[in-house]
Amino acid sequence: MLVVVCGMHRSGSTLVAQLAKGLLSASCELTVSSNGLGSSVEQMHARASDPAHTWLAKVHIPRRELRRALPDQGALYLYTYRDVRDALASAWRKNRFLFGSEDRGPTIAAKFVREEIEIGAVFEDRHHCWIGRYETIVNDIPSLVNDLESFLDLSVSTALKQELVEEAAPDKQRQRSQRVSTGDQSVRLETFITTNHITDGRFGAWKETLSVEEAIASEQAARDWLRQKNYPLCFRKAMYTDPPQG
Repeated sequence: MLVVVCGMHRSGSTLVAQLAKGLLSASCELTVSSNGLGSSVEQMHARASDPAHTWLAKVHIPRRELRRALPDQGALYLYTYRDVRDALASAWRKNRFLFGSEDRGPTIAAKFVREEIEIGAVFEDRHHCWIGRYETIVNDIPSLVNDLESFLDLSVSTALKQELVEEAAPDKQRQRSQRVSTGDQSVRLETFITTNHITDGRFGAWKETLSVEEAIASEQAARDWLRQKNYPLCFRKAMYTDPPQG
């Protein structure tokens, strides 16, 4: 079986991967994939079709050949998303892209947003897909653990679930990120945590990170998606410019 954590960047996918790993490790023979979905379509499908072993993969943007061949039989998908403007702002904060950096700007912002929405639609269309909204799951981790246990069709002890909740506390996640920053790569392998992993989880924090031009470009690129997901729009259409290209 193949279990795929496939969240939007900066949307709680690491948290979901940690909890899924904890639940699965106690219930089956589990391997955390070191090469995502696999090195080829054939390997990806072989993992999904093996009933005796479970593979856990965490991915964001898989190669197009893998994306087009995502299996439904033998595969479970755990997809997370958040206000894509916050996802963008969080990614820039994590990478320390400051105002004026050549790595940001309206064109890059619009491209990021379009790509996240495009990939998300592919994953959400899977037959067996659990969908978690960042703004909900991070504020109720006990319920998240229960939801994942149910979706994965597992039955684990109350003690283990409580342990997973405690280990997912923000202060412990920050400590792990700091350890990775000092060179302890074992933490990254065990918990999926990276350097500067936790920045600002507040809803709407993009307003303090993006320039007005970047925010307008982001909302323009995501307008329909934001409305479908019930996120508030902040700019009038008259403020939009021609869609940024590139």
